Amino acid sequence: MKYNTLKLAILLLLNFNIIHIIADDTNIKIFDVCKYGAKGNDKTLNTKAINSAIEDCSNNGGGTVIIPKGIYVTGTIQLRNNTRLYLQKDAIIKATTILEEYQSYIPIQSLRKFDSGNGSQNANSSRDPYWNRALIMGRGISNFSIEGEGSIDGIHLFDSKGEEKMRGPHTILIGESRNFSISGITINNAANYAFMAYSIENAEFRNISINQGWDGIHIRGGKNIIVRNCDFHTGDDAIAGGFWENMIITDCNINSSCNGIRMIMPANGLTISNCIFKGPGKYPHRTSKELKRNNMISALILQPGGWGKSAGNIENIQIHDVEIDNVNNPLMIVLNEGNDANNILIERMKATNINYAAASIESWRGGVFDNVVLRDISISYAGKNDITLKDIKPGQPPTDSRSLPAWGWYLRNVRNVIFENVNISFTEQETRPAFWFNNVGKVEFINVKYPENQDEKTIVLENSGSFVKR
Repeated sequence: MKYNTLKLAILLLLNFNIIHIIADDTNIKIFDVCKYGAKGNDKTLNTKAINSAIEDCSNNGGGTVIIPKGIYVTGTIQLRNNTRLYLQKDAIIKATTILEEYQSYIPIQSLRKFDSGNGSQNANSSRDPYWNRALIMGRGISNFSIEGEGSIDGIHLFDSKGEEKMRGPHTILIGESRNFSISGITINNAANYAFMAYSIENAEFRNISINQGWDGIHIRGGKNIIVRNCDFHTGDDAIAGGFWENMIITDCNINSSCNGIRMIMPANGLTISNCIFKGPGKYPHRTSKELKRNNMISALILQPGGWGKSAGNIENIQIHDVEIDNVNNPLMIVLNEGNDANNILIERMKATNINYAAASIESWRGGVFDNVVLRDISISYAGKNDITLKDIKPGQPPTDSRSLPAWGWYLRNVRNVIFENVNISFTEQETRPAFWFNNVGKVEFINVKYPENQDEKTIVLENSGSFVKR
């Protein structure tokens, strides 16, 4: 906890001193987009006017670009150095329906390690100009922000040539940039991701509300990142991405019709704290189309390589003080080819109404987990009285959670794990074991509570080493 507090304090100080230097300047210059010809009448195309104001602001040493009350239809807005884009109360930046008005992100340097999907329907490439279109874009810039009390509306813009033959531009795309913040605004109806990023550093997201669309905040390559006091009601993963270094997600309310936090690439120094994950999703999973699926799958799923090989380790992961309710699966950590894991601490986690899959920490095609501590955890499952489930032969998991031969915890390829003050239960009936350990070197139980299975083993040790119970 001391390490977590110190890290949070350092990152907050970093963001305060660097990101908000523009916002705190009392002599700041103001650039009102309406003085450049913009009209908030929900009709006029304002792309040129808004970009002229931003360019003028940046060329004159920086300042604040004001979006007044009104509905401003626009194509791609290009952010610049030293600019603060401020949306006043009841100001709306609204996506135009004219697809030709959207520009593409062109990388400055190679970003290939962030590509995913391996040629599938959901393949995402940093070199794909069509997939990397956005309503608001920043490329290779620094010292900027998007702030205010207004909103950005992606209008769920349909594009038959887009991903899944339906997705349009991202709402915000920032790449190869540093020292920025996004705060106070609401993002609605993203036509793809609400926020997409490649290789960013020193960034803060605070007091943001994201509703509908696909992913909420998706960062591929992020160093010194804070996501705090944000509210998510997304149609896809609320927070996703990977290649994170020193990333903190704290004090967020997360509701999704997919996963809460899904990490698909490696990370070193990830803290998730004081967050609430609650299903089912308020808005349907958009990719499910007419099915309108809204079950929340996993609250937390850390799976480097889950969308294609992504070499690198996950290290120094701390998850604490989180509440989870009414999801399919509370926690799933999976290693794939080229991945190892070290120092994973999960503590003070409370999960209720878990209705489908056991918590799992597992490796199939990857390396091993080392130093896993699970402390002060309570999980209440619905339970399922299905005798066929205990005969499941698990294998490499798909991209999402699945049924397992244990109802409580399933671990595979772990060197050592400590369960301390862990309580698991179910509300209906169960025939499966509570715990299943496959190729686990050492298991230590300290004050672990679980219902005994009268007919079958409650704890299964398969090709595993020592088991110590205190």
